Amino acid sequence: MSKKSPKKTDLSQQVTEEKLIDAFSDVFLMSKKPLLSGSESDDCAAIDLSFFSDSLNSSSSPSSPFSPHSKPAMPEFGNKSLVLSTDSVRQKTDFPPSMTFWQMGWMSAAVNLSDVAAMGANPIAFLAAVGLPPVSSLENAKELAAGIQDCVSLFGAEVIGGDTEFCEEVRVTGTVVGVSDNNQIVYRKNAKPGDLLCVTGYCGSAAVALDVLLESDAPVKKDKSKNNDKRKTKSKLKPKIDASPSFLKNLTEPFPRVFEGRLLSKTGALTSMMDTSDGLAVSVHELAKMSGVGFIVDANKIPMEEEAFHVLFQLLSKSTSSPAKIQKELLEKALYIGGDYELLFTVSPDKLHLVEEAFDKFNADFGSDFSFDSGFGSGSQFQSQSQSRLGQNFGKSGRFPCLFSVIGKAVAGNEILLKTNENGKEQQIPLLKRGYGKDP
Repeated sequence: MSKKSPKKTDLSQQVTEEKLIDAFSDVFLMSKKPLLSGSESDDCAAIDLSFFSDSLNSSSSPSSPFSPHSKPAMPEFGNKSLVLSTDSVRQKTDFPPSMTFWQMGWMSAAVNLSDVAAMGANPIAFLAAVGLPPVSSLENAKELAAGIQDCVSLFGAEVIGGDTEFCEEVRVTGTVVGVSDNNQIVYRKNAKPGDLLCVTGYCGSAAVALDVLLESDAPVKKDKSKNNDKRKTKSKLKPKIDASPSFLKNLTEPFPRVFEGRLLSKTGALTSMMDTSDGLAVSVHELAKMSGVGFIVDANKIPMEEEAFHVLFQLLSKSTSSPAKIQKELLEKALYIGGDYELLFTVSPDKLHLVEEAFDKFNADFGSDFSFDSGFGSGSQFQSQSQSRLGQNFGKSGRFPCLFSVIGKAVAGNEILLKTNENGKEQQIPLLKRGYGKDP
């Protein structure tokens, strides 16, 4: 067998950092951003606060420029605060093998936007530090940038800068800047005994979607067209998992609840809030710790998609696929795996009607020409170029209309309990923070 001569590298096609910067600048259109002052070639992006002149009142000085009690930092400007957060994602731990570069970009932006949404703030600007392997194509780099741009612009924010470098895997560190009225910022620390514990959307769907993608990425599928021995092929191939594309997007294209976060904060009814990106149980424990309360969570009231149940039924072996066992497995995923990016919040029982009315109006208005008025002069026209580019109707994607569920209540003390009902017997057991025996 003759040796193949090594492929010559076409230096004109080699991706350089300069080419990356040019490509990203084209996608992000930085020179056209109205909230920037100065040149897009500067090392730092300068946000022109006069862009928010109706919102930022510089006459009064802040009493406390930073809050130590929540993930994002908040320098104050009069009766407004800038809300800032940063988060990183990387290919080996956060991106399943089948994810596209566009989806990697989308997720990189979404995880940061979710933190700002969890404080009820409106995102206005985004910076992305992107690391790519040297072998990456310029087309892949542009797709990654497009994913970031589409996600950020959908919620009314602008990409204003960042950094590029070469590394061993795809890495993105995002920084998001948001703005909010001081009296509308929702912290993690103010839940009181008697408050109702609520969550938006569904829990556990992203974890089940991950199992589907990991199953479908199994290498045995490569033998399908190469092996002529039907008996051997049959023994190697795994049954196809029937899961809709919109269900898989719960993992690959998480939808940060920016609109809902603003909606909730404007009601003035909430006492605490955070997202569920690390799992529902972790979030419940965090709210309890910050507020100095305990919680009782009703397992039967945690919202889980019907499709998640059916998909999990296919994934589990026949020996463990009884409805009760599937439901228990789905509950474990909802509590401990994470990746759902829903909002967990508390509200006083006498103000629950304010949240219900706000959601009813939000879902009724969401449709043909919905726009979300941020109240800060920028707004987010939902029927935007971004939505057109995505080719998706979010109103029919399963993410909207958004619902919320009351899943428990805050109690005095520091106990965090899970209320279950197995075989007709009701009991309250400790709700572990990590699950699977990981708590001390």
